[in-house]
Amino acid sequence: MRSRFVSFFAAMFLMAVGVSAQDEIYLEITQPGLRRVAVATPPLMVLPGTPVDAARGFQETLDADLAAAAPIAIVERRLYALVEDDPRPEVLNERWRSIGAQFLLSGTVVRAGGQLVVEARLVDLVSGEFAFAKRYRAGISSSQVVAHTMANDLVQVFTGRPGPFLSRIAFISDRTGESELWVMDWNGSNQKQLTKHNSLALAPTWSPDGKNLIFTSYLRGTPALYLLTPQEGYLKLLWDKGGVNSSATISPNGRTVAFASSLDGNVDIYTVSIDGGEAQRLTTARGIDTQPSWAPNGRQIAFTSTRSGSPQLYLMDGDGSNVRRLSFGGLFHDEPTWAYDGTRIACTTRDEGTFQIATIDAVTTERTVISAPGNNESPCFSPEGSMIAFESDRTGSPQIYITDANGVPHQLTTEGANHSPTWVGATR
Repeated sequence: MRSRFVSFFAAMFLMAVGVSAQDEIYLEITQPGLRRVAVATPPLMVLPGTPVDAARGFQETLDADLAAAAPIAIVERRLYALVEDDPRPEVLNERWRSIGAQFLLSGTVVRAGGQLVVEARLVDLVSGEFAFAKRYRAGISSSQVVAHTMANDLVQVFTGRPGPFLSRIAFISDRTGESELWVMDWNGSNQKQLTKHNSLALAPTWSPDGKNLIFTSYLRGTPALYLLTPQEGYLKLLWDKGGVNSSATISPNGRTVAFASSLDGNVDIYTVSIDGGEAQRLTTARGIDTQPSWAPNGRQIAFTSTRSGSPQLYLMDGDGSNVRRLSFGGLFHDEPTWAYDGTRIACTTRDEGTFQIATIDAVTTERTVISAPGNNESPCFSPEGSMIAFESDRTGSPQIYITDANGVPHQLTTEGANHSPTWVGATR
């Protein structure tokens, strides 16, 4: 589903080239150079008096999170039975190492009053020292939140950044009859409708702190940019001048919005303060300039332009200067999105008759096309950069997918048509 402004580019290419089927089912996007460590994760010990449902919900959530954690390779659980208990830590550690484990996760789960208390320890099986030890407390009903928090912390031990397990994905869905703004947890759970405008909503983007969303809406008849604060239900008109207003992106400091607009006739990239005010035009070349995306350092913007004839990716400084081309080796590139480290850009390309996801090295411009069944578009990296969310019509209607730690896609949505995912970490 390419109902966004970018559909102009897609339509031109669809008329020129027929769609062809793809057989490959894997999307290999795991962060380059990331080393996986072998961790043994036997169930944490549940102490007497702990509600069974809370303990089970905690353990199942933790297991699912760790299985999806890019830096962690779970040691096969069928091997755990080979490890005989021993009171001597050095002997026990050696037995865990004998089945291939480098680290051992252990701990307890217990009810203390109205709270669930989890104590977790991660042992380096070579040195015998704790690589991580922490106690968690939360209400009994928050066992899954505790599991997500603990999984995030364990990922941070190995990567320096927390995992994605408290993150959220906003997206557009027409399951209620109109294209409205929705949000869900990183794994597709807790899907909630955010707008009920009975109008066309497009292209959402999060503020860096996860508190606000900016999106395009036809609420007043013409495309305008709106700012929504989901927790407060607050909606603010940000920009409605010009015939086209789309593809907003918020700077890393949260102060400036870049977007595409036809304010001066041609579609160009503009910026405006998140508080409103006058817009500043950044691009002036012939052709259509759209889909801006701020680099994590806040000093550069990637965008799509037809100035060379076909849609391609370009990079410019935040004031519109120093423009240079990023994408080569293909006739179509669009929808750039940055990984948090600022070294990789994911985008949509045209590959053998279908739209596919590609990654581009922001320094060398080296491109990797990731072919998969159907059309695959609108990629966005998870907050720590190990996974990608995207839309695909491989099952017929457009749905949202994410990749796991091995690059295998998992479908998150099923009702209606769903597209335009945008990912953000936990609200700060």
